[in-house]
Amino acid sequence: MARSVRFAVALVLTLSAAPAILGHARIILTPVSAAFRCPGADCVSADAISGDGAGPYVGVAGDQQGAYFNGPSDLYFPLQPTYSRFVNLDFTSTVNGPAACSATRTCRRNFTTFLTNNSEPASLTNPIDAQGQELANGFLDIPVGGAAAARYKFNFLNANNTVRFTVRFNADAYPGTSNVTVTRTATNVWIVEARPSDVAELVSVPVSGRQTLVSEGFYSMPFRLTITK
Repeated sequence: MARSVRFAVALVLTLSAAPAILGHARIILTPVSAAFRCPGADCVSADAISGDGAGPYVGVAGDQQGAYFNGPSDLYFPLQPTYSRFVNLDFTSTVNGPAACSATRTCRRNFTTFLTNNSEPASLTNPIDAQGQELANGFLDIPVGGAAAARYKFNFLNANNTVRFTVRFNADAYPGTSNVTVTRTATNVWIVEARPSDVAELVSVPVSGRQTLVSEGFYSMPFRLTITK
């Protein structure tokens, strides 16, 4: 997930809840509580990725609704309409001018802001080392007081569920983008953040038919999430 987009995310992990084991692949999910900076008391200026104001997003045990640590302890964040929670996305602040798809009239984005309650496949945050390799134990491998770069993606469907859009912060796989930063401020607290100087890319692909990927442009998309274990 490269591309300059800054955001910060506060996640609150609740490890007292029993991990869920889902499906034949035995996906192990530990529910956590993830709180966006905006809206909230710490929201000095509007973030481009923000919550719905209804409090932290808490993973539902035995399901895939809300925020979790997955098996490698990366942040796994699915939203489904039945969860009745939303995330706000703002694509106002473009970077490097109009998207290339505008010249060929192949853009699929027809919105500037979008409110979604459908983020599947689940959005992911993967901390990486200096060589760009994913940390074996994800967030847990970051020492207290330390920080790590991370790849971040947020998936969402358009209004009629025909196009999947993805916000990408992944400097290696998506040139022109930035990684986000994960900082461990205490044994049980992490902050995920994209700053205004960070860059994200929005890409799109049809849900069915020919899977043609289109770059929908680059954006500054600050945000912050706080995770408390």
